Amino acid sequence: MFGYHLFLAGTYDRPTVRSMIYLSMKNYLKVIIILIIIIALGALVYFYNTKSTLSEQPPITSGDKIEGCYVATLGKDVYSLKILSQNGEEFKGTLVFKNFQKDSSSGQYNGTYKDGILLGEYSFDSEGMHSVMQVAFKKYGKDFIRGFEDVEVEGTRFVDINKITYDPSVIFKASVECATLSL
Repeated sequence: MFGYHLFLAGTYDRPTVRSMIYLSMKNYLKVIIILIIIIALGALVYFYNTKSTLSEQPPITSGDKIEGCYVATLGKDVYSLKILSQNGEEFKGTLVFKNFQKDSSSGQYNGTYKDGILLGEYSFDSEGMHSVMQVAFKKYGKDFIRGFEDVEVEGTRFVDINKITYDPSVIFKASVECATLSL
């Protein structure tokens, strides 16, 4: 009550109010800086763990048998890679991209398997159109991960296959469920 009377009487110390606001702003900036540091450290730990997980996979040899079914799910989307046959470095298979509430596609996927990399042509039908595009996968233990790279203007081939990056967030896991997956 006494402080209220001082304020009304005009004797309230305005520099004290300014210094209180200044101190609270300093604390606010400290909190923001600490949050930025925590987020940066979290990102570093995440990327370090992702890279170490990729490097901890067993070595790949070209003689690996890859025939079989591999399935990936991303939300309600389901993707399947089925290797039907393998003859040396050559393989034949199918790909199905079953997207939830978007265009889906399915078709033949044929190419080569060399040094743990599947590189082939995906010939598919989607919404009544026939298309062909280059698709790459990398062996990831018993599974596969899909590779991405910029494509040429026509959108069918990678600009540089040596710059393909592989995204371990969507893993095509070895599975027996390909027979039940269709569009």
